[in-house]
Amino acid sequence: MESATVTKMEKTKKRGPIGVITGWLNHPFVRFVAKKAAFYLVVTFIALTFIFLIPRLMPGNPIDYMFGGTATGVDVQQAKERLEAFYGFSKPLLEQYANFWGQLLRGDLGQSFVVMRGRAVATIIMDRLPFTLILVVPVLIISFFLGNWIGARAGYLKSKRSDIAYFAAVFANRMPSFWLVMILTFLFSGVLRILPAWGWYDPGLIPGWNFTFFLSVLQHYTLPFIALLVVWTGAWSSGMRSMIIYETNSGYMSYGQQLGFRKKKLMSYANRNAILPQFTGLNMILNSLIGETLVIEAVLGWPGIGLLSFDSITSRDYPVILGAFLVIMVVVILGNFLIDILYGIIDPRIRTGRGG
Repeated sequence: MESATVTKMEKTKKRGPIGVITGWLNHPFVRFVAKKAAFYLVVTFIALTFIFLIPRLMPGNPIDYMFGGTATGVDVQQAKERLEAFYGFSKPLLEQYANFWGQLLRGDLGQSFVVMRGRAVATIIMDRLPFTLILVVPVLIISFFLGNWIGARAGYLKSKRSDIAYFAAVFANRMPSFWLVMILTFLFSGVLRILPAWGWYDPGLIPGWNFTFFLSVLQHYTLPFIALLVVWTGAWSSGMRSMIIYETNSGYMSYGQQLGFRKKKLMSYANRNAILPQFTGLNMILNSLIGETLVIEAVLGWPGIGLLSFDSITSRDYPVILGAFLVIMVVVILGNFLIDILYGIIDPRIRTGRGG
């Protein structure tokens, strides 16, 4: 044993630092991560290019909307030209594109025209992004575990209670979240009057680190959180139940029963094999969840990226529109990349390069 260890250490020393780095770079999981990173970098470049081109290929520019269609006269035209020169809209498209990437790499997204006039878009986005993330991230994690637990029990135990929970979850998944949140708002805010219907804290309160303000925020948070959680729990339940039924009909389950394995032990084996394909759905669920969260924010006045996008679109605030879509795109791409990496860690076939 000692001689084998010594031989291995001698081989490592002979390889030297370059050999160690080369061996590390040739590791299957490192190659997998590098391929995913390259793919998402290309996707990011293409998406950012479209974000730049779409508003500029449309007729007019933000300056036209600032002055309105009825504004005429020599002075107005001169003012528009000066503003177009100041904001760079009069420059050639390629020069604007180069400036766009230069500003983007510096973290400069411009200034708001209307929504928060004169304020930096990057600052506005950073103030609003946490409100969206505290809805998306907990709902994604809790719905994943809760939905898979409900689906697994319904597929393996086949009891009346588990079937009722499963069908209730699947029924909820068929309801649009924005419709469900309006029903919940009518019930809990209009009829029972126990939860607020708009905003993120009660009018009259001063934001601060105190229990009264925290309780108010929690009450406003409850409706959008419940609506999203109920809808997406059903999505996970449906897929998990199908996978558990497939696993219970597999040969290794029948063999385990013949060997006398306990039902709980066999269920743990089935869960372990059935949960892996569920991770492949995280990307799709994340994308849909972000989209529905943005809509619910606009419906309930929750001050995240969704409400900001709605306000900027209705007021024609182009820099804020571009900044909001840019952040949404980055969150989606980064989330998908991290989920792919997590899947590679969980799946031994990808981690060891033996398949997948």
